[in-house]
Amino acid sequence: MHPRIQTLPRPAPDYRRFLRAVARQPVDRVPLIELAVHPKVRDILLDEPPLPDSESLVQPPRAADPQVRQAAAQRNVRLHYLLGYDAVKVAAIIPFPLRRLTAQSSGVGGRMWADEHAGPIGSHQDFERFNWPRTQDIDFGPIDAAMQALPDGMALVGFCGGVLEFAMELLGLERLMVLTRRDPQLVAAVIDRVGQIIESVFRAYCQMDSICALWLGDDLGHKHGTLLSPDWIRTHLLPWYRRYAELAHQHQRPFLLHTCGNTQAVMTDLISAAIDAKHSFEDAIQPVEHFMDQFGQQVAALGGLDVHLLATGDETAVKTRMRQILEHAAPRGGYAAGSGNSITDYVPPENYLAMIETVMEFCGRQ
Repeated sequence: MHPRIQTLPRPAPDYRRFLRAVARQPVDRVPLIELAVHPKVRDILLDEPPLPDSESLVQPPRAADPQVRQAAAQRNVRLHYLLGYDAVKVAAIIPFPLRRLTAQSSGVGGRMWADEHAGPIGSHQDFERFNWPRTQDIDFGPIDAAMQALPDGMALVGFCGGVLEFAMELLGLERLMVLTRRDPQLVAAVIDRVGQIIESVFRAYCQMDSICALWLGDDLGHKHGTLLSPDWIRTHLLPWYRRYAELAHQHQRPFLLHTCGNTQAVMTDLISAAIDAKHSFEDAIQPVEHFMDQFGQQVAALGGLDVHLLATGDETAVKTRMRQILEHAAPRGGYAAGSGNSITDYVPPENYLAMIETVMEFCGRQ
């Protein structure tokens, strides 16, 4: 493994620490949380060879061989344990047949993104013919593998992609926006079907003792506002968020929301839908400290160290900014430390370690 990992404090995970932070209760030290660590960075830190087809950042690898997916899940658990995390995000794979654009990059297996113009569904006929995944089609293999590797005291956070995100991939972002005017019934039908599939994943998570929280990832905004109107979001998405939050709370688990972009216009609505914590922060939109000043009495904040700084700054800049966040957030509680989004393939591993070390030092763990 990376020699700097060996200098970190001995792991002593306690997932209840993370849950207390999310519940805005006192904690003995600030916990860590991360949406994802790219396989390239993970394997460098573990000093292990890359796994085949491990190209995906947020979802588990989509390799045909389930053993590869399971190995990736176990590596993720091992890395988070060694770095001092109390909980690690895991995700089942919903086999939506989606169109993806690809390009070569410095990352393992290249880079993939959604086709913003058009997805596989463009009409009611497409909707009826579409091969919608059933609950029995969902691959929970990575969850099972992570459970087998889970050290004592550590827990999993069950993640699922979001209602809007899947709908955008199925329809295409441009087409979805046009159809909200020309054929709102089709958009509503897609959202309803996607919402039900996500709910089935969350229901399965709630039956797993090792999963301590539910986490939805649904990017709602861009730099200057929401992708669709706040009223549209309130009408079509908020009911699903509220439903997921109620499900989580019925099973004594918090409900976390990852959403990128400027969501200021709907933040009070998201809080009213009973989310317990918000993730994804970018300094150019709203630094995490400002978010906590505005909403910290109502909802916890996760992460916040800007990915641009993590990717382009030096270690001194990373440590200085992380300490600024901790000094502001730690005294008031309701905070777990981490990146503003995720540890991408272009984040230097040394900068990631610098962030971790700063949290440890701040908490008095030498």
